[in-house]
Amino acid sequence: MATVLDPPPATSSLAIRMLKIGQLASRSGISARNLRFYADAGVFGELTRSPKGYRLFPPEAAQWVRILRAAQAAGFTLDEVQELLRALRQDSAPCDHVREALGSKLNALEIKLAEIKLLVDILRITLSTPDGQTSELGCNLMETLLAEAARLPALAEHRA
Repeated sequence: MATVLDPPPATSSLAIRMLKIGQLASRSGISARNLRFYADAGVFGELTRSPKGYRLFPPEAAQWVRILRAAQAAGFTLDEVQELLRALRQDSAPCDHVREALGSKLNALEIKLAEIKLLVDILRITLSTPDGQTSELGCNLMETLLAEAARLPALAEHRA
């Protein structure tokens, strides 16, 4: 008969709910190898270990993997994903952090999109140039490309 002073059994209810890497792999669809990589990179924060040294993941780790996949598909780096997950695990107001991260990513993608549109425009203009060898470079296309490339922000930074 157990008394109030008896220590809890070796297998607590928390330990029963914890997932081994194979269990998380089967629930999440990500291989144990990839989960080890993410765990070693610190994406899941500090993980507890079993007495035999196995990583133990909390039940919400399956949700973390879904967030990881969605964030990476949206263009977030592994470091950025790690920050998002840290905010969800630790922040008292994680939505503020998530909103800021999403806004920053949107801004970066909009800048990249504008750069890509400019590159497409430059290449269209260059390709519309008639072939010829009337330029100093011996190719009208290259002369047009050089002239149009002056519009690229990266070149403007190098000139400054």
